[in-house]
Amino acid sequence: MNSVDAPRRLAAVALAAIFALTGLQALALPGDREQPVKVSADNLKANRSKNLSVYSGNVVISQGSLQIRADRVEVHGNSKGEINKVVATGTPAHFQQQVKESTSPVKARAKRIEFLVSSDALELTGEAFVDRDGNTLSAERIDYDLGSEQMQAQGQSEKKRVEMIWKPESQPESETAPQPDSQ
Repeated sequence: MNSVDAPRRLAAVALAAIFALTGLQALALPGDREQPVKVSADNLKANRSKNLSVYSGNVVISQGSLQIRADRVEVHGNSKGEINKVVATGTPAHFQQQVKESTSPVKARAKRIEFLVSSDALELTGEAFVDRDGNTLSAERIDYDLGSEQMQAQGQSEKKRVEMIWKPESQPESETAPQPDSQ
């Protein structure tokens, strides 16, 4: 391989890794998949033989409503070039994606976010936090299935317990307005 091909191949490996993030097809807004993937970082190291790309320094990955922000992002693949895991770390790392047009985006943050592509699952560890339409969950660890929106959380000690806050459902105006007395 000549010196001109090396940067192109490195860029191709890195870009292939990012396209794996589009595995959220069933979860993302319909137009997200067709949007360009944008990656910005201070550094990139890609190792094709290990199927690993590592972005570091102010990493921002976006495609449509999907956004990952972190200090460092590792994209792990298999021998077929398919991505099986994305690991974002930071102080904290952030994940955001709008699932439905009529709802707010799912927002998550933690010191470490592991996205398991094949199962559409997030493993958040270290001061983990999820916000879905103003309903929040915080814990030391949160496992979140994006497809079914099922969550499991655990604290580490009495000082770091699981905390969930639900917003009251807004009532239709006809149910909340006082009814006149009928006499």
